[in-house]
This record gives sequence, structure tokens and C-alpha cells, in this order.
Amino acid sequence: MLKHKLTSLLILLSAINCLARVFPAPGAKLNYNQVMFEYEKVKGAHIYIIQIAEGSSPSAFYLPIVEQKDSATATMVSNLQFGKKYQWRYAGLTNGQPTEWHGPYYFEIVKDSMFEKKILDLKVTQNDPAENAGGLILIDAMHSIIDRSGKPVWYLPHINWRFNLLPPTKTVNGIQLTAKSMAFAPVIFDLRLTPAGTITCLADSDVAERDLNGQVLWRAPNDGKVSGIGGEGYNHDFKRLPNGHYMVLGNELWHKLSPQYSDTIPGKKRYGDRQFFNGHEYAKDETGTVIEYDRQGNVVWSWNSYNYLEYDPLRPRVRNQHIEYPLKAHINAFSIDKKNEFVYLGFRDISRIVKVEKSTGKVVDSWGLRIYLGGANHPVELHQQHDANILDNGNIAVFNSNDYPGSDSIPSAVIISQQPDDSNKIIWQFDCQLDSTERRANRNGGNVDQLKNGNLLVCTGTSDRIFEITMDKKIVWQSEISGVIKDSITCLHRLYRAHYVSSLYPCYFVFETDRDTISKNSPVFNIRIFNKGSESDLYNVNITSASGVLIKQFTTDRVPKYCSRTCNITPSENLNKGDKIEVLIRSQTNPDFERRNWLTVQ
Repeated sequence: MLKHKLTSLLILLSAINCLARVFPAPGAKLNYNQVMFEYEKVKGAHIYIIQIAEGSSPSAFYLPIVEQKDSATATMVSNLQFGKKYQWRYAGLTNGQPTEWHGPYYFEIVKDSMFEKKILDLKVTQNDPAENAGGLILIDAMHSIIDRSGKPVWYLPHINWRFNLLPPTKTVNGIQLTAKSMAFAPVIFDLRLTPAGTITCLADSDVAERDLNGQVLWRAPNDGKVSGIGGEGYNHDFKRLPNGHYMVLGNELWHKLSPQYSDTIPGKKRYGDRQFFNGHEYAKDETGTVIEYDRQGNVVWSWNSYNYLEYDPLRPRVRNQHIEYPLKAHINAFSIDKKNEFVYLGFRDISRIVKVEKSTGKVVDSWGLRIYLGGANHPVELHQQHDANILDNGNIAVFNSNDYPGSDSIPSAVIISQQPDDSNKIIWQFDCQLDSTERRANRNGGNVDQLKNGNLLVCTGTSDRIFEITMDKKIVWQSEISGVIKDSITCLHRLYRAHYVSSLYPCYFVFETDRDTISKNSPVFNIRIFNKGSESDLYNVNITSASGVLIKQFTTDRVPKYCSRTCNITPSENLNKGDKIEVLIRSQTNPDFERRNWLTVQ
């Protein structure tokens, strides 16, 4: 029942969003300042004008802060201010003059306490707009999306943040905390804005997809169907897949023992901690899982690292010059190839990336160190790396944490080739020696994303630096997390990853027909589709009669960002006077995003 409710909620919210004809709606409270304004079609108008003014006085429109024209019934406005109240109105233009004004409509952009108090801030130290990719940066530690000057554009709302002063006796990651140490929760991991324009992230163990307003569209069930006991132990990495499914990493913390199980080495217990659950004996034993869900929350594919690693807790591993048991099989990153055939998994504790064939569950290739469990197929110098990001050309981008706490080591961004001529070697590497603090840092997190201009966006994880670099190794944008709390006390905010997005609206469109009625004898009309999103898209067009008879169905060519496409429609079916014709258009990037209009036959 819960699955059906979640699906119904998603459909309802999508329908409300796509059918709303005036946005921001009257009285709206927004958590972002890059806003797509949408308004009703004005008969006879081919150009629209919108005005935005501060406050609520009608006289404010004599000096509007924004006056913008657009040929579509939607237009994006950036750089509005948090903490401000606005009013807006629109009109169609005829002969260059506005017709009747519609509005005013009132809305507010609400402040966030993290920004207002500068609990965490982004200090941009280098910005070369002519050479970097522009756009926006998503930063999970700050729960926000930031522009290239370091100013907030969006923040994650509806989260009950807790700021906890930690006791001086507490140790985290081997660091003795002082009375001036603070952490805030929940911890956000892997904040992303999907190509569909939705938000995904992990908030502690809560895994959800949200709209820009923070309303939950989908939530992972966390029902233990893969782990076998309790929850799934979601962690580190969560993605919405191109096919509309979701994939997330988990942990199986208890392994079900067979009735024939016995310790194989006299005098040594393979599993020191055992318990009975539901009549079966389990041993405490951490392995990593990968789970793929459909939109209804059903498990459609999963994988467990137990069998691959031939798990043997009696086999030691060396860390910090101490032997530790058991060997952790923890996964901290994944990505999927374009054809959805292979999953690439990053194992930090054994410094390895493995390639899993989805159809068989078998590991077909691996890269990393030779010193653990027989070693990887291809020896590559990685140490406690993060990320395993498959690129468009099939190569793999990795942030090599190279973490030897207290030792003089340097992290690096690397690209591993899968091309036959390069023999699975590191073909590109940049040592992240940005300053002396990098060398002895206790590093965790980090990622490397390739941008559409060919540059790389590199996040160094807990050392708090994010930068964009060309393939010629020229840094063209650089930033560092700072802030009142971070600068004055030890703040455990846990920067894990940073990602790029071209705008808050990578996928957004409107359309119009050139007439509301057509003649029975000459039923020709035009559809004009406006791609208002910041990424190109294709559109599926379905034209049907009121009785459900299909009149025409086709997919447009790819429409570039901020461009339009006009389609001529000549129905071949016999139409009767009074018939209603429905035009339904869906984005191919986000099939949930659909719009419709109706024409009448006269």
C-alpha cells in the first residue's frame, strides 16, 4: 500500500507542477532565488513582458527591479535575494505595447539560517568565467547549491538541523575532539540535481528524491529485503538512473550462517559476535550491497560483495601499522555505464575498483593494489580512493585519497583508461597539492566529475576544497569551505562530494498551438515547443481525439537549450464538428514532465 501511495504522490506532484499556469503561485515561499516564472497564454500575443518589484506597493512597478521579455509563457530570472518579499505581474505585448496586466502576485524568498549566520560559507579564490563551465555547484556539506561567485542559489528545506556540541572525550576518525567541537546533523551525502530537475541525496540513512521545494517524491523503503535483517544500512552514494529507477549503496552487517557452519581453524573464532534472529544464527560481518529499486520501491537488482571477496575475516589487513580483523568489504562509490550493463564499484578499504556485469552478477574486471585478496586484475596505484565515475568514453575518474594519516602523502585526481591501447593504466593525474595542509590531512570523501566543456570538477572531500581544472592541468575555478563556525572551532561538517549543474532547470519546457480551434475541412495547425531548460532535450508528441483515437505520434529532433521547435500537424483522420483534440507532450529526459492542450473542431 505504501508503494502505491508513493507512486500516486509522485504522479500527483508532477501533474500539479506541470499544469500550474502561474508560478510562483500567490503567497509562495521559495527556498531558491533562480526562479522559472510561468504565466497564462494571452490571446494574440507573441511576446510577453514580466515585471518584478520589491514589497507590496502598487507604485513599486514604476521602478521594477526586473523587466524581462520572452516569446514563451515561461522565463527564468536569476539573482533574486534571500529574505526579500516580491510582487510580479505579466502582460502580452501587441504592437510593442502591453495589453492588460495580470497580477500582481506576491511571493517571498526565505532565508536559511546556515547562510544568514554564515555557519558555513564558500570562499571563491579563483574564477575564470571565460574558461570554466559556469553553471552551479552542489555542495553536500552546505546542503545547498552555489553559483560560481560563492553565493547561494538553493538550499535543502524541511530538514530539522541539529547543532550538537560534542563532549571533549569523544573521538571521531581517530581525532580527539575538544569542548569547542561541533557537529550538525543530519549529515547530507551526495547531493545531486538530476537531469529531470529533481534533488537526490542521503540524509543520514534516509534516502529520498525531492522537488526543488524539498517535498519528497520518492523514498527508499529501507525494509531489509536485501540485508535480511533490519534496515539496509544506506550510505555514501545514491542516484536516480536514466531509466527512472534508483540505485543506492547499503551495508549487510550480519551474515546468515548455514546449519553446517563451524570454525575452520582450531583455537580461533572466525566470527566473535553471533546472535539468533527469527530462529537463525547470524554472525556480525560487514559486507557491501548495491540495490536497484523501481518507482514502486521493488528491488529489481542487487549485489553483495560477500562472494566476490571470498570473505575470510582471518585474513589480516594492515592499516596504520596495525593488523585488523575482519577485512571490511565496504563500498563507498558506484556508477553505471550508458547501456546499463555494468556497475563500477569503489572499495576504499582494499583500494580497488571492480566492474560488475549486471546480467550475471560477476566481477569481470578490477583495478587497484595487488596486496589484498589476490589483488586486482590491473595494478593501479590507488590508496583508499573515493568515487568510481564512469565517463562518456568509458574511462574511469577517481579521487585517490592516498590517505596515510600523519604521513606526508598527497591526494590526486586520476583517470584510468579502459581503452585497449592504454592497457588499463592511469592516463591522467593531477596531484592536489594546493597548499601544505593537504599533505598531512586525514582525508575522507572526494569525487571527480567531467564537465561538458571537457574540464574536471574535483572535490577533495574533508579537506574542504573544490576546483575546476582543464585537461592541460590549469585551474580555472577554485574554492574552499569557510565560515564563522569552521573558522572559530572544530566543525565536523563532512564535505563528501560536489557536483555541477547548468541551472536549477536542466529540464523545462512549455508549448503552444497557433490556434485554439481548427476547421473540419482544413484541420492544419502548428505546435511550437520552447525548451526553457539549460540542457537540450527531445519531446514525445501524442495527438488524440477525445474518444482516444490516435491521430499522430512522433518524437521531435533534439531541441537545444533555450531554443524552440515548430511542428506542422495535418490530421489525416476524418474529424467531426465539436470534436476535441488533445495534444500531449512529454520530455524524453523526464517522462514524468508532461503538458497538454486541447483544440476544438469547428
